[in-house]
Amino acid sequence: MKEPNRVPIIRVWNLLLVPVQGELGDTQAEDLKRDVLGAIHTGNVEGLVLDVTGLWLIDSHLCAVLTRLAQAASLMGTRTIVCGMSAEIALTIQTMGLELGAVQTALSLEQAFERFGVRAPEGEEEDRPVLESDLASSVAKGESQ
Repeated sequence: MKEPNRVPIIRVWNLLLVPVQGELGDTQAEDLKRDVLGAIHTGNVEGLVLDVTGLWLIDSHLCAVLTRLAQAASLMGTRTIVCGMSAEIALTIQTMGLELGAVQTALSLEQAFERFGVRAPEGEEEDRPVLESDLASSVAKGESQ
């Protein structure tokens, strides 16, 4: 039986997706760290995506937990990308002078997956919005829209 207030850990091939939502208490944060590292230890996990899109707030403790989780995952051979950070959370982290260390970030879940080499199926890329970075990349390659 699934425990309430547990953060889900979703395996997608050789990646782990962890959607962190709401308010995460100290106990839940420590459980999350233990559970994710346990999942990395038992499986062939090359990448960890921490999706903080649904996170309401972040404090120094949670920032430290996420940083330590990413560092521990790295020691185990797993690269971590944090995605979905809101402007408010980014400003809070910056204002508090908190460091995320070597944690990589991405604006969206799609961008995080793309950094691990996971791409949209052929034809479905046309449905996604064209970003400035996509246009710059196309221009650099000599492609036209």
